[in-house]
Amino acid sequence: MYKNSIQLLFVSLIGYCIITASTVVWAQQKQVAPTDKSTAAKKKPKPVDIRKLILQNPGKIPQLLQKGQLTPDKIPNPHWQADGCTACHTGKASKTNLRLRDKDIDRMCNTCHTELSAHSYIHVSDIKVPKAMLQRMPGQFRNAVKRDANKLTCITCHDLPMTCKKERKKEQGANPMFFRAGPYDSRSGLCYHCHDATKYQRMNAHKQIADNGKLLPGKCELCHKTTRNLADAVGIGEVDFQVTEDLSRLCWGCHRWKPHPGGSFTFFSGQGGTPNHLVKPSARIQERMREMQEKNAILFPLEPGTGKVFCGTCHNPHQEGVIKNKAAAKGADSNKRLRMQEICINCHDK
Repeated sequence: MYKNSIQLLFVSLIGYCIITASTVVWAQQKQVAPTDKSTAAKKKPKPVDIRKLILQNPGKIPQLLQKGQLTPDKIPNPHWQADGCTACHTGKASKTNLRLRDKDIDRMCNTCHTELSAHSYIHVSDIKVPKAMLQRMPGQFRNAVKRDANKLTCITCHDLPMTCKKERKKEQGANPMFFRAGPYDSRSGLCYHCHDATKYQRMNAHKQIADNGKLLPGKCELCHKTTRNLADAVGIGEVDFQVTEDLSRLCWGCHRWKPHPGGSFTFFSGQGGTPNHLVKPSARIQERMREMQEKNAILFPLEPGTGKVFCGTCHNPHQEGVIKNKAAAKGADSNKRLRMQEICINCHDK
């Protein structure tokens, strides 16, 4: 009797569990399982690829910048990039039809570069090349000039197509700015393809004070947009520059970049050696820099916006007497214009 009661109770419990479980499943299906229509409505939209969108519509860049919907540092760089073709071409290019977005090369380049860099301070463009200079030019330079009725354009010096070819990608480390017939040990090497080296005299951008002791504003404007309050500035955040990103490019207009600092490696990790100094310092190194700045009463400016090391972090480009702030003025006219001769210890303690 007792045994039968236990069996009856066990069967009843099993039946109850099955009914309960079935009821729960049915309720979940009724409540959770959406119709096809509701699934489509609740499906999340795919994230927009902003980089791709801009590269496919580069003509909108000036308008987006003007409206504040895009900042210069967010303009995607199409050079050396597999997805960068659409920035210049409307479709697949061929030898007979490049399908360029604009036949005016300079105008096409300036869609991005008007905001990114002021090339006018490096070299003029859209001018006729004198016959004597044309005769001095190597063949590939002459061909680039002839494309635009013997006028200088961006592609006279920059070999843009090389950045589009996979087999030339390996050249990026040694020639990141894709200089025609490069790379060069010094920037002047590029200049001498057109200019007579025996008559070429480079302007000294660091000679910033006239013989009468007055500041030469034209020299300041090689790097700075305005000269207002430059001498009284106590920090890099109080001045503006001719370029909006990568301030070291201001220096590369004259100075060679490859064998530096003090070795034969390049700044491009994996493309010729390390270390790469033009990066944002780690928290430990930033703390070390703050300590050494206070200890040595000196300034080691970092690039505004990015916080990266740039040429001016270690070198003072100003002539002695230009900067009034003593900490910022240290190193002016010194050997190699170093802010301190034992410069490395200000970041590295080992």
